Amino acid sequence: MKHITNTLEFDFLDAGINRAIYRSRMFPEKIFRDEYKYFLFITFDELFMELFFNHMQHFLKKTGEEKFWLASVNPDPRKYFYEHFRVYGAVEFTALDSKHSFFSAINEYHDDNPGEALIHVTNSLIVLSQSGKWVIFGERESDIAVCAFSDRAEMEVFESIYAADLLEGVRDAADYAYGAKAMQESMAFCRNYDSGD
Repeated sequence: MKHITNTLEFDFLDAGINRAIYRSRMFPEKIFRDEYKYFLFITFDELFMELFFNHMQHFLKKTGEEKFWLASVNPDPRKYFYEHFRVYGAVEFTALDSKHSFFSAINEYHDDNPGEALIHVTNSLIVLSQSGKWVIFGERESDIAVCAFSDRAEMEVFESIYAADLLEGVRDAADYAYGAKAMQESMAFCRNYDSGD
């Protein structure tokens, strides 16, 4: 586990984020770039749970990837995190990291300022793959995270690992995020995230 504090390292990560998502968009809009065509759904809060980290560790080992990054999209990593705390609100995890290091990283803050802790202040969050074949974007307001894949086989591996802990599909995710009262948002979400399965 490593907090990203080096500008060159963050620039590399930032370029990867920009290749994966449209930063200015929010759900139910289409967040992901066109190469991501296959989607699975979890809740936003899961991104901070042992359940998620365990599944990610298993997924990395199964796909042969060595690491992934978890980073704030909102608040802005430069304007908020770096200006105030000299870290970028981004953490690199490897397949060998412990759950203790995961919880330490997302809960960590210095000088009695919980505004530095990702778990407390992150309104939207990205989990970025080393391969670029998958990305996860989560939003606190809708309490949804969408797992996006450019490759169907990669999605199926993730689905087999995450299994019953996934939301059942795009309609279930839309209902979870928007309920019956926000029908337009729910329909837009379904349109943008239906893999056609």
